[in-house]
Amino acid sequence: MVRKADQSSSAIKGAGACLKTCAPNPSPVCVKNCHLPTGEGTVDVMWQVASVTVPMSRVELIVNGEIRESVAVAPEEGSGHWSVKVDKSSWLALLVRGHCADKPEIIAAHSSPVMITVDGSRMLAAADAVTILEQIEGTLAYLDTVGTRAEDVAYKRMRLVLTSAHRTLHIQMHQLGYYHGHTPVEDHPEHH
Repeated sequence: MVRKADQSSSAIKGAGACLKTCAPNPSPVCVKNCHLPTGEGTVDVMWQVASVTVPMSRVELIVNGEIRESVAVAPEEGSGHWSVKVDKSSWLALLVRGHCADKPEIIAAHSSPVMITVDGSRMLAAADAVTILEQIEGTLAYLDTVGTRAEDVAYKRMRLVLTSAHRTLHIQMHQLGYYHGHTPVEDHPEHH
């Protein structure tokens, strides 16, 4: 049984990942999310992909935004299995790359994430946190420069929500020891 994934292209059919075992509680069916007690566990990821229009080239296992496993696949179909040790809360997803003969490689499909929670570990990956922080900063820059200015009360409310979200995430990143660059406005002496 393979859980169907969200498909970014109709060219890839059936791209999906299945968590068959979430140690210490084995499960004979696919699960969307998994919970592990404190410590390290193993998650078995089984996948199957097929394409009729865009020849596939690779399948990658993404863990917290970073490539953990990667394997070449036949252009039309492929399947595989990875056992992944998980020692902190993480998300896992399957990414399928492909390309036509005279074209560059593209991301042909990406599954929805499967959330793995581990007791005593927060669900916040450094790569995700930095990306979200940068997106908030970009939104603030857009709002302050080229965005159509809303009435004063609405503008201030939008800016307050974004600034608050930025500050909350920024503090969490420092508490967790996640390094990130600072813009001149947000620079502070403890990074020098």
